[in-house]
Amino acid sequence: MDLRPHIALSSLSHAYVIEGARASGLSALRDLMESFGIAIKANPDYHEYQYETLLIEHARELRREQGMRGAEGAKKIFVVAFNAIHHESQNALLKTLEEPTDNTHFFFLVRTSEILLPTVRSRMQVVRGEESKGDALPLAAEFLKSSISARMKMIEPMTKAKTDDKPRAKEEARLFVEALEPLLYEKITQEEPRITRALEDVLIAKRELSGRSPSVKLLLEHLVLTVPRGS
Repeated sequence: MDLRPHIALSSLSHAYVIEGARASGLSALRDLMESFGIAIKANPDYHEYQYETLLIEHARELRREQGMRGAEGAKKIFVVAFNAIHHESQNALLKTLEEPTDNTHFFFLVRTSEILLPTVRSRMQVVRGEESKGDALPLAAEFLKSSISARMKMIEPMTKAKTDDKPRAKEEARLFVEALEPLLYEKITQEEPRITRALEDVLIAKRELSGRSPSVKLLLEHLVLTVPRGS
């Protein structure tokens, strides 16, 4: 993901929402800041936060920190990555976006801006990053050809992630399921109704993995059993 064609230092907006995978998005934002000459280390005016769910206390803390005085003439940068956000948190965040302070810029990194209320999204410039499914595509193709026991081993990094790694595992699971979808569409025939049923399961898993707290283990293990082998 390269954000430089979309965000220029000379015309920096108060708030951006950037769609894409967290890891590539954060890397792209750090590269962008460095290209602007803004240090991301040992810089009290650069703030970076990562949440599974952005809570109301997080939104209030952002508002408080925005109001604090930064270095003379320096830009205050807030990079905030999250997967979900409650309505009350968005209402608290809206107050911050409606009353911007000088030289303060927010970069919100989310999978999709559709999780935001229209009133909140309208206060931000939406940047749609290039989401990479490079690792997920070969995994999905191999999954379709594998036995049940082999499939169970393939999904273990996503289903047995430790607490700190669960946001990453959820994101990998979502990309994996999205990579399965077009592969199954290619195989739909009138003689193979099992593919249609499997595709329905994939679409359900895709929707659930976009929610707040899906059971990655149950969703993926269900696909292990229901997606036909050799599809």
